[in-house]
Amino acid sequence: MKMFPTKKSQVIENLMNFSTKELSKYSKKRNYDLGPPHKNVSKLSPYLRTRFITEEEVLKIAVSNNDIKTIEKFIEEIFWRTYWRGWLESHPWIYDEYLDKIDNQVISKKTGIKCFDNWREELINTGYLHNHSRMWFASIWIFTLGYSWQSGANFFKNNLLDFCPASNTLGWRWVAGLQTINKPYLATSDNINYFTNGRFNPRGQLNEQVNLNYTERNSNHILELIEPKRVEFRNIDQLGIILNKNDLTLNHIFDNMKIDYDCCIYSIKHENKLINKFNKNIIQDILINNKNFNFFEEYNQIINWLINKKIKNLILPYETVGNKIFNNEKFKNKLKVLDINYHFFLRDWDRNAFPHATKGFFNFKKKIPNLIDLIDF
Repeated sequence: MKMFPTKKSQVIENLMNFSTKELSKYSKKRNYDLGPPHKNVSKLSPYLRTRFITEEEVLKIAVSNNDIKTIEKFIEEIFWRTYWRGWLESHPWIYDEYLDKIDNQVISKKTGIKCFDNWREELINTGYLHNHSRMWFASIWIFTLGYSWQSGANFFKNNLLDFCPASNTLGWRWVAGLQTINKPYLATSDNINYFTNGRFNPRGQLNEQVNLNYTERNSNHILELIEPKRVEFRNIDQLGIILNKNDLTLNHIFDNMKIDYDCCIYSIKHENKLINKFNKNIIQDILINNKNFNFFEEYNQIINWLINKKIKNLILPYETVGNKIFNNEKFKNKLKVLDINYHFFLRDWDRNAFPHATKGFFNFKKKIPNLIDLIDF
C-alpha cells in the first residue's frame, strides 16, 4: 500500500486504523524514525496542508477512538501547523527576509554522513521525512556542512509533499537558533543512534557544539491580524467557489449550509514530478466525487469560467503569508471590472487560533483546550 494514498476514502481508512491501533502509543513512539513506512506517526501532513482532510475531521476521529487526555501530544502536533501559520501572519517580514536570501545550494549526492545521505534520498524519493529526521537533517545541513538555513529551507520546499511556508521557514529558523534566539537545535550522534533504533550512528562526524551571537531584531513588533469580516451567505446567489492548495474542501462548509454554488479547482504544475503527480491525483479524486466541478491550470481559464457561469459573488480560501495566489491587485481589479464581489474565507479554526499565536508555543498551548471546546464533536 502506498505511504500516501490520494483517495479521500483511503486517507480516512488509514486514519481510522492509526487511531485505533497506534495512537495510544503515539507519545512514546513518535520521536523514533524507524524508516518507511513510518507506522508510528500519522503521515497526515500532506493532506492537512491543503485541507484535503481538515483538522476537525482528524480530531473527531482521534477522539472517537481514544480518551482525549491520552492523546494530548498528538493534538498538540495537529495544532503546531496552525501555530506556525498564525505566528507568521503577525510577523510577515520574516518570510520576506527569507525570500531575499533564498538560494539553491548545490550539495553532493554523498556527503559521507550515512544518515544524512539516507534522509536526502528518502526525501527526494518519497516527498517525506519523519519530523525528528527533518530536525537532524537541518542541523547537519547548517552546522556540520556549513550551508545556509535559507538554502536548506528551499531544498525542503522543492521536495516536500507537505511543504508549508510557515512550518518550513520557521522550523529551519528554529534549528538555526533564530526563532528562539541563540538556542539552536543540535543533532548529536547519541540522539540519532537512540531514536533510529541503531540504524544510524554518525559518531565523530557531526559538529555538536556551536556558539551563536545573533542579535534579536523586531522582537517586540507584532503585526495585528486583520480578520476578514464574516459574511452572511444564505441570501447570496450566483455564488462561485475557487478551491486551491490553500483549501481543497472549503465547499463542504457551503454544502452543510445547503447553499447552491458553482465550483472550480485551480492548480498550477509543480516542477517536482513526484509532488505534481501527488497533487494531480488528489484533485482527480475530488473531481471524481464532484462531477460538476471544473479544473483549471491557467489564470485566463478562471476568468472565462467566472464570466461563463455569471458569477456575482466569489469565495476563495484565505491566503496566509507565503500562500498568495489570488490576493493580488491584478486579479482583484479584474473582479471589480467584472462587478464580482469577492471574499477570502477564513475558517473558524484559524480565526479562533491565530490571535493566540503571536508569541511562543508555550503560551499558545495553554489555549488549546479552549480551542478544542469550540469544535462540535
